[in-house]
Amino acid sequence: MFKSTAIALSTAALLTFSGALPVHAKDDVSAEITAALKALDAQLPGTLINNPYDIQWRTDGSDKRDSVVKSEGAPGGMAYRVVVKKSKRNHWDTAARIPMTEAIEKDDVIMMSFWARAAKPPKGKDTGLVTVSIQRNIDPYDSVVEKRMDLETEWKLYSISGKANRNYSADKTNINFNLAHAKQTIEFGQFYVMNLGKNGDASKYMK
Repeated sequence: MFKSTAIALSTAALLTFSGALPVHAKDDVSAEITAALKALDAQLPGTLINNPYDIQWRTDGSDKRDSVVKSEGAPGGMAYRVVVKKSKRNHWDTAARIPMTEAIEKDDVIMMSFWARAAKPPKGKDTGLVTVSIQRNIDPYDSVVEKRMDLETEWKLYSISGKANRNYSADKTNINFNLAHAKQTIEFGQFYVMNLGKNGDASKYMK
C-alpha cells in the first residue's frame, strides 16, 4: 500500500485557513497545497484525480447532523462527522456526496482509498456500515465501483477499485458514502482517487 503517513499538508492545517486571510497569505497557502499535491501524487499509484486537501463535504437527506470535528487518530487530527439519527428504507437516503473533479474514460481502472471510522456503531454492533461508490448522478445512476463496507471504530485506511464501463464526465459523477443503513455516527478523513490507467492492477496496492 502507498505511504499514507507521508502527507505534507494536513487537513487540520487546511481547515485553519479562512476567507479572512490576506491575499499574500492565501497565495502562500495555494503554493503550499500545490507543492503538497505534487509530493502526494509522486507517492501514490497511478494519477491522483482529486484534491484531498480541498474536499467539498456535504451530506444530503434528513435525520442527520454533520460537522467538522477534532478526532484523535485522524490524519491531521480533524474529521468530517455525520450523525445518522435514523435508518432509512434506502441506504442512499442519507449520503455524503462529493463531486468528481476530473473525468474518467471507458476502461480506466480507478482506485479510491479513504480514511474512516465508526465513531458510534449501530446499537449491538461492533462496526458501522456504509455503501461506497463512484457513481453517475443521472439516470441510470451506474457506477465505476460500488461496495458495501463495514467500518471499524478505530481509524483505518479502506480501499475500493473498479473498471469504468463507459465514460464518466466529472460534472455528472459523484463520490458517494451512503449512510442510512442504520442509526450510527461515521467519521471521514482524507480520501484519494487514483486513475491506474486502462491496464492498471489495483490488487497490487489493496490490502
